[in-house]
Amino acid sequence: MIFDKLEQTHNKSFFAIIVGSGPAGISLALKLEKKGYKSLILEAGSFNFKIENEKFIDGETVGDKYNDLKTTRSREFGGTSSRWGGNCSILKDEDFSTWPIKKKDLDIYANEAREILNVRNDLYHNKFSENLDYFNVEWSNVKFKEKYFNYIKNSKKIFLSLNTIFCDMHGKNGNVEKIRCFKNKFFFIKSKNIILSCGGIENNRLLLLSLKNNKSLFKFDLPIGKYFMDHPKHDVGEGILLYKKFSSFLKNQNLFKFPSLECKNITLSLNNEFLKKNQILNSSLEIKLKRTNPNSNIIRQASCIAPRFVQNIYSSFASKDVYEFSLKILQEQFPFKYNRITLGPSNDPLGFSLPTLYWIKTSLLKNSALKILNEFSNILLDKELGRLSINNNILNDKDYKLTLGYHQLGGTRMGLDFKNSVVDKNLLVHGFKNLYVNGSSVFRTGGFAYPTFTIVQLASRLGDYLTRS
Repeated sequence: MIFDKLEQTHNKSFFAIIVGSGPAGISLALKLEKKGYKSLILEAGSFNFKIENEKFIDGETVGDKYNDLKTTRSREFGGTSSRWGGNCSILKDEDFSTWPIKKKDLDIYANEAREILNVRNDLYHNKFSENLDYFNVEWSNVKFKEKYFNYIKNSKKIFLSLNTIFCDMHGKNGNVEKIRCFKNKFFFIKSKNIILSCGGIENNRLLLLSLKNNKSLFKFDLPIGKYFMDHPKHDVGEGILLYKKFSSFLKNQNLFKFPSLECKNITLSLNNEFLKKNQILNSSLEIKLKRTNPNSNIIRQASCIAPRFVQNIYSSFASKDVYEFSLKILQEQFPFKYNRITLGPSNDPLGFSLPTLYWIKTSLLKNSALKILNEFSNILLDKELGRLSINNNILNDKDYKLTLGYHQLGGTRMGLDFKNSVVDKNLLVHGFKNLYVNGSSVFRTGGFAYPTFTIVQLASRLGDYLTRS
């Protein structure tokens, strides 16, 4: 059911108020509905994105160059799922080494995530070589706005109020008694449980605003906003590949799941033993293939770098066996306190502080990129499968230029100790009885996996916990 006015919430009892209508919020509401519980979703935006709402999602960045905060978020029904590419992959077992939960705790929610995201194939990691793993990426065709708006409109358990801005929380000693919202006027709503599901930046901002306005509500001095992370993603190289020899190499590896070269896209990562030995960050390579010809630019470059190899494969062009490839890298970012979200000096149109993001990169990103590139290059050389040219900005001592993956993680990280985390293993804010945080901001580490599949798994798990409590 859709509420046009917040007065319609009078005389209605909600098991949960969910702030945010992105994948995290909607997935939780769907799980609660399945369990027979009523929830109210508050979405600050309209059904469609409106340019005037950018004033509410603005903010400042300090440190290394970061994306404009207005371009990384979207205030509308469905959240940023209206813009995402649909990429889904999974975190590895090792990614959970510092989390208070393990991968197996989320695996039991994989089928629910597949159903919500319309991802039908298994997501997996397999051994590719001594130091490299092969993993797959699935693409979801789900836009939450298109798939779930009419469903929610007709639901008797899920209620939705658009253009409803969450302002702050009121209560004391860890018990949220009511929340303050704005929809044409300020309004208070009560619920048994409050769940922030607004994304990696806004979850932090809303907690910080509530702390600023009502310190007696918080029992502990929590590190809200700290340990922020993203997924740097950028071009790192290009090269040439002998298609038939590479296919034979793959078959000889006895892979449990065989990567199809027909999709012209292969994804590789470093295994955990290599990461520990070299003390580097998780990184993954996306290898995009296409047929080439003797006159292409990459072949001319390779002729200068490896003239004998190019001369030996020249006859292969006739059989269309030579492919060129480009390489993108998606990297984990180490969580440390400097990368953080705070309340900044500027205000939104309602007078509430906008965020300031402090973000810097480290040399560890560059070193980690070099390791995985050298590993892949060595395989091509040793097996005479092809040649790789690494981009100069990684090889020289200049600034490591990179872009961001638009994956805002951390800030309300999960953990056992309130001194270095904000929520416990069940996403309950430390020291609170009924306040939870749901979404990418609870990630303790980011790995290199696209986060949406994990976000949906966490939401389903939270729904189970709330209805068991």
